[in-house]
Amino acid sequence: MRLAYDLPMSQFATSGVLAAFLGLFLLPVLFVPYVAWTYHRHGTFGWGHVLIAVATVVYGIALWTYTIVPLPDPATMDCSKGGPRPQLIPFGSLADIHVLANGVHDPALIQLVANIALFIPFGMLVRYLVAPRRPAWIVLAALGVSLFIELTQLTGVWGIYPCAYRVFDVDDLITNTAGAALGVMAAPLLRFVPGQRELPEDQPRIVTRGRRLVGMAVDFVSVQGSSLVVYLPLAIAARDAGWFGGQVPYDRLLGWVTLAVSAILLLVVPWAGRGATLGQRFTFVRPVDTSGARPRRRSILLRWATGSGGYFVMVALGAITGRHGFDLIATVWLVAAAAVVVLRHPRGVSGYVSGQMVTDARDKSPLHSRASEVDPRSMGIAVVALVAVGYLGFSALAALAALAPAVGAGFVIAGAVVLFVASMALVPFLVGAGVRAVRREGAGVITLLPLVVAAAIVTPLVLLGVGIWTGVASLVVATLAVLAVLGYFGFLFIAFLAYGQWYAHRRPAGPVDAVVVLGSRVFGERVPPLLAARIDLGIEVLDEQMGADPGSPIVLVCSGGQGPDETMPEGEAMARYAAAHGVAEDRLFRETASRDTRENLTLTRRLLEGRGLGTRMVAVTNDFHAFRASIIARGSGIAAQVIGAPTAHYYFPAAVIREFAGVLALSPAVHAVVGLVLALTVGALGALILL
Repeated sequence: MRLAYDLPMSQFATSGVLAAFLGLFLLPVLFVPYVAWTYHRHGTFGWGHVLIAVATVVYGIALWTYTIVPLPDPATMDCSKGGPRPQLIPFGSLADIHVLANGVHDPALIQLVANIALFIPFGMLVRYLVAPRRPAWIVLAALGVSLFIELTQLTGVWGIYPCAYRVFDVDDLITNTAGAALGVMAAPLLRFVPGQRELPEDQPRIVTRGRRLVGMAVDFVSVQGSSLVVYLPLAIAARDAGWFGGQVPYDRLLGWVTLAVSAILLLVVPWAGRGATLGQRFTFVRPVDTSGARPRRRSILLRWATGSGGYFVMVALGAITGRHGFDLIATVWLVAAAAVVVLRHPRGVSGYVSGQMVTDARDKSPLHSRASEVDPRSMGIAVVALVAVGYLGFSALAALAALAPAVGAGFVIAGAVVLFVASMALVPFLVGAGVRAVRREGAGVITLLPLVVAAAIVTPLVLLGVGIWTGVASLVVATLAVLAVLGYFGFLFIAFLAYGQWYAHRRPAGPVDAVVVLGSRVFGERVPPLLAARIDLGIEVLDEQMGADPGSPIVLVCSGGQGPDETMPEGEAMARYAAAHGVAEDRLFRETASRDTRENLTLTRRLLEGRGLGTRMVAVTNDFHAFRASIIARGSGIAAQVIGAPTAHYYFPAAVIREFAGVLALSPAVHAVVGLVLALTVGALGALILL
């Protein structure tokens, strides 16, 4: 097969773009069977599996675009001599390589390397995904695929063209097969792609939020795809048969088809089975009622009406009636349903309304799901939450504007004014907060942070103004790139702040074994107000747990080591404070060796295990620190809910900025890459427009 030798570089690039576009187009079609296959093969679904799957689809299409297309115009083909003559001598094409004359840019050499490189992914992906223990069969399969491509070119796409339109070269068979063999040997490297997990298929696991969202996506794609499959032949038949007087109402027809298909897949199928939709079956999720029994049909109907069924009813009504307000309601419905799953609980809105729980289908006890609720503690969840809330707000305003333009426009204008005023007040607020923190606590890394952030916001704005005033386009482009990066981190900060405060003030769910108060600096035996607020909240939670279960062996753990400027361990000073405020000594433990949050939690778990106690914890800290502490707990594999005590207003801005920096430091490479891409993209666009 001819690649770089026959194709100009522009066409070579076009083929790559076409492969990527068609690959993205095929992904929804392949999504449902891929999810089913992945869960049955790997026992779970990770983003690394998705990445490899996407690469496989794009590669498969690229193999076609680079070897078969573009197809020639028959009018331009010269078949007087039977087309291009085949090259049947093994290694005969090596004579066309003239490295001494042309260097590494020799077309024949590029062709040789391209043929090898093209089939390396074939060997890697096929062995890794399909046949890890059959490398020889994979090499033979590569030979067969290469032979099929060469014969397709030789026969003019199997007789469609009067002669061959590209050269049949036996050396292409050799180089393609060699590339596949190299790929087979390199296949184990794909194990290092992150986000891949291997779990036994029959092992029950927690029903996570991500798992529920994947199941919801499967149901969504199944209904949409099945509706199109039914609608297209029906619409063609209606047109050809002259139904509806020759005026086929295509939108209304699609609406009725969508309504019928959604009712069958999301209502009839669960009724006929054990209450699970296709998406739930594929992801091993089983709905049960609160007693653990199979849901009743009335509950299934209620779940359908308040869940995905309600969404598709709104979509169908929009198509049938032609009123776009139903489409907006459907959008809000869908985003709200996903947001509840992400923010609250995997059972979702429909689960709450119908009184149903979700458990792993491989688990015989529904208590497994209820006792192992996943704590929503990740920065990714915070970002998704902010996007969902923002989209819901935008959709609601759009719906309001459509129904009452004057009222909707008023809300839009008011929102814009509030946003502008808040943005303008941010810098003076940060300056004021920094000054107050320095006055009360002294100048330090933490107290100076609000002033540093204010300077980081003001400086590029000033430089942008200077660039516009003086007409220095390069300065304008550079500052726009910086502002784009600042906008990204500003969005992340808003997500962190809003979600972190919501998270910090959640009350503990379910019984726990210990309340752990995380330490901070003490002054001799004196506990400062910041730390005292933590201990007071810990005592409050301890009393609540003991009141709910008087026989519970729950304990209060004061955790904190001794710093170089402290005369006693923080844990000891905290324990004395707790004892003075009514905590019995037999319920009071001291952990005095930890130096940071991670050690607070891990050493406390070790202490509890050493005393023969359970390790389900409520960790108490201040509200600015709760979210990051919870992320650290999850990363350490510790079953800890984290709550936050109030923080003094003057200290809060500096502290929350520090915590945000700490969260960013957990994934520095990701944020660095995103920031760099934003800067380069905005800079390039600015340069194209202004320079």
